[in-house]
Amino acid sequence: MKIVRNDNGRTHWYTDVDTGERVPGVTTILDQGLPKKALIKWAANATADYAIDHWDELAEMAPSARLKALQGGRYAVKDEAARRGTQVHKMGERLIAGESVTVPDLLRPYVDSYVRFLDEFQLRARYVEGVVYSETHRYVGTFDILGDIVLPDMPEYDHLERDEDGYVRDVLIDAKTNRSGIFGETALQLAAYRNAEFLQPDPRDPDTAIEMPPVAWTAALWIRPDDYELIPVTAGDEQHRVFLYAQQVGAWDSSSRDLIGEPIEPPTASRYVLTKLDEEAAL
Repeated sequence: MKIVRNDNGRTHWYTDVDTGERVPGVTTILDQGLPKKALIKWAANATADYAIDHWDELAEMAPSARLKALQGGRYAVKDEAARRGTQVHKMGERLIAGESVTVPDLLRPYVDSYVRFLDEFQLRARYVEGVVYSETHRYVGTFDILGDIVLPDMPEYDHLERDEDGYVRDVLIDAKTNRSGIFGETALQLAAYRNAEFLQPDPRDPDTAIEMPPVAWTAALWIRPDDYELIPVTAGDEQHRVFLYAQQVGAWDSSSRDLIGEPIEPPTASRYVLTKLDEEAAL
C-alpha cells in the first residue's frame, strides 16, 4: 500500500498508488459513521440566523429563489468557518517551520493565539501535517502536529516521561478553530492517527513512509480569537476500536441500498370480473 494525498483547493483525498483506488480518510469515516446530533440543531439555527440577517433581501425575491437562498444559507457559514480553519492551519504550519507569514487582519487573532501556544508550551515539532495510514484497516488521515512540549509539573502528568530538558516527547495534537470547542469524536480521530501503522512525512511521496512512532500523549488544541486551550484527550485502544466500528457502520450505510431488491411480481395473475347488479335484486 502506497499513499498519495491529492489536494484541490480546500478539499483533498487519498489514493493508493498500487491499485489506483481512493482510500477513505479518517474525518470522512467519522462523518459517515457517527451521528451528528449537534449539526441538526446547528443547521436549524444557522438557517434562522440567515433569514433574520437577510430579511429585506429575501422579501424581494421570488418564492422559489427565496427558498433556494434559505436552503443554502447555512453552507455560507460553514464554508467560511472551514476556510478560516484551513488558513490558520497553513499559517501555523509555516510558523512552526520558522517561516515569516503575512497575516490578514481577520485571521490575526487566531494566529496570535497559535503563536502563544507555540511559545508557552515551547513546542518542538517533529512532524507537521503528516499523512498516516493503516494497511490493515484501510484508512488514511493527516494529523496536525507530532512533537515534544513542556507540560506543567502537576500530578496528572507525572506518568509521562520527560527528557533531560523537561520535554514530554511524542505528543500528538489535533488543532481546532471552531466556535463550539472540542467534540468527543476528536478522541476517535486521534486514536485513528495514533494506531496507524505508517507515517508519511511527505504527503505526495510514498517512498518517505516510515513506521508510525509510538505516541506518548494526545491532546486537542482549541484556537480561538481571544485565546487558546490545550486539552488532554483520551485516545487509546478502546477509542480506536470504536473508530473501527464507525468505519464499519459508515461502509454499511453507504452500500445499504444495495441490500434491498426489486418488488416481486405475483406468480399468477388475479382475475377480477365487474358485474352490474339488478337494482331490484340489490334491494
